[in-house]
Amino acid sequence: MSIKQKTVTSIIWTFTDTFIVKGLTFITMLLIARWIGPTEFGLIGMMALFRAIGISLIDSGLSASIIRTPKTCDKDYSTVFYLNVIMSIIIYSLLYMCAPYIADFYNQNVLTLLVRVYCLSFLVSALSSIQISILTKEMKFKKLTYLNAPSVIIGSGVGLLLGYYGYGVWSVIVMYLVTQILYTILLWITSSWKPSFTFSTEKLKEHLNFGYKLTLSGLLDVSYKNVYNILIGKFFPINMLGYFERAKQLNDYPALTITGVVSKVSYPLLSNIQDDKERLSKVYKQLLRVSFFIISPVMLGAAALADPLFDIILGKEWIEAVPYFRILSLGAILYPIHAFNINVLKVYGRSDIFLKLEVIKKIVALICVFIGFQFGILGLVWSSVIASFFSLFINTYYSSRMINYSFLNQMKDLFPIFLSALFLFVCMYYIQLQMISYSNIIKLVIVSLIGAFVYGSIHYFSKSDTLQQLLSLLKIKL
Repeated sequence: MSIKQKTVTSIIWTFTDTFIVKGLTFITMLLIARWIGPTEFGLIGMMALFRAIGISLIDSGLSASIIRTPKTCDKDYSTVFYLNVIMSIIIYSLLYMCAPYIADFYNQNVLTLLVRVYCLSFLVSALSSIQISILTKEMKFKKLTYLNAPSVIIGSGVGLLLGYYGYGVWSVIVMYLVTQILYTILLWITSSWKPSFTFSTEKLKEHLNFGYKLTLSGLLDVSYKNVYNILIGKFFPINMLGYFERAKQLNDYPALTITGVVSKVSYPLLSNIQDDKERLSKVYKQLLRVSFFIISPVMLGAAALADPLFDIILGKEWIEAVPYFRILSLGAILYPIHAFNINVLKVYGRSDIFLKLEVIKKIVALICVFIGFQFGILGLVWSSVIASFFSLFINTYYSSRMINYSFLNQMKDLFPIFLSALFLFVCMYYIQLQMISYSNIIKLVIVSLIGAFVYGSIHYFSKSDTLQQLLSLLKIKL
């Protein structure tokens, strides 16, 4: 199988895993949200930071180091495995002790037990991180999908059952735990690798030298992303955090999923061809254009249809989340550009630059947050979008020089796609406003079909290179 065919196959299986398998979790969360309301989801938002920090610390960036290292052996895997397990125990113990203080900070006593149970998930995930890294390194995404599917189906079923019978926020926590436990068990049963009684300080230093910088970068990133949850949860009513959390999750699912699919596949792919810079640059350009070609109409189209979308999916109780969703959609279309530029730094082992850029970006972002906070929740939401645009310049500064694809050239290639997506937004928003007498479902279907036709026609008749590249990739698989 050629590298191109392998890439397309990997993208398809990763897409299947993310959109269909993990999409089931997303749909389950939407159904639970209809039953338990914004206040209960506000509690989930309050805990998000601590779980994210735990996962970042446990992984320590070592999985990325395993994937990018050309030659690895059992010493690499076992050393990283034991470190992950030790870190998971230490971090969980700290969070367990800090849980009462977290509850006091938000003035929500129930958070003590919720945090202690919710964070058990990263204790479990530490046990399977190496198996996932090995399969990712070998680009065996089909196997990952097969193993993840039953875990998600059973976990979602448990979550729905608990949500239906009124267990509130516990239905979400138990769903995550059951899914992670089953996935870990299946990975252990089917994996040919098992940890041996070996631990190499040499290997530890090698992977830590690369990984610790990614860990610090990850901690900065998750802390910044959750600062909105902290500020809204602390200074505004808890239901407002619920609105923001659902708007962000609805926004992140398509945006991060599309970006994550291509980014997850591109990292091992680009790592395999890192010595051929000309080829790497060519592959990078194609993947960036194709992913942006898909994500920009999806996000701007969803923003145009936000009112009927929220009413159908979550119900009228959640309609106040619509303005947050529309604003966040603007920042979401930049996700692929961020992800691909960051991947270049990781591929070439420049985690030092990665960390440096994260520090700069977060300083800029916190300034935006401070200014935005003066204007309430909407100001905070807008600050995340503005910070994302600033980060775009910062992310591309070093990576563009490594692959000879400057920021201006990237924007020049992507700008026509953005204009067509913006035109799509205007058309869809105007049409749905004229369909007052129609039901939301009919409005959603008709306007979506019109939008897809308009967007496709623009690129077909303009003989878009990106459309041709996408069709070419699909033909390879077909």
